Amino acid sequence: MKLTWGAHIRAKGGQQVSGDGYDVIEGKGSRLLTIVDGLGGGVEAARPTALALDVLRANPDKPLKELIERCHTALHGTRGAVIGLLRLEENNQRASYIGVGNIGIHVVSDQMIKPISKNGILGHRQLPTLLEMTYTYNIGDLFMLYSDGISTRVISDSALNHPPADLKVLAVDLLERYGKTIDDATVLVAKPH
Repeated sequence: MKLTWGAHIRAKGGQQVSGDGYDVIEGKGSRLLTIVDGLGGGVEAARPTALALDVLRANPDKPLKELIERCHTALHGTRGAVIGLLRLEENNQRASYIGVGNIGIHVVSDQMIKPISKNGILGHRQLPTLLEMTYTYNIGDLFMLYSDGISTRVISDSALNHPPADLKVLAVDLLERYGKTIDDATVLVAKPH
């Protein structure tokens, strides 16, 4: 599977450092796409985000529930973070998603792919009951993850139905039009082909 993707991130107004982070991590026959949003803003929010991304990069092929649990443990003693984890498997065209907290996900497909995140915060008290949702996707479907610094109105944007070849251009455009200046904002778009 080839995966084209693009992302854009912006710190909230007045901050030099974003508490959001993202990555697309290569696994064995799969890609792991994630957005992590550390609570608050600035350097203290970036710390739990960096810790979670380190866990994911070191374990790209672990089951999603285990990855969430490992991130939760790694974030004890920090401000905590919310996370969206999407795994796209190459051979069987399977998409699996777990989200904890207010990371948004939207999929443009002729399949019924409607994953949701559960309320909660990594690193705080106990995790919610994790809900892993699995779907079959089509080549050419468009996947979008976004932090709560992006207005949910983004899912209605017509550009998602006809994205440009360079998905970085789409990510920048969506963030510029739907990003909130009062919060860190991140959007990640990906298309298997």
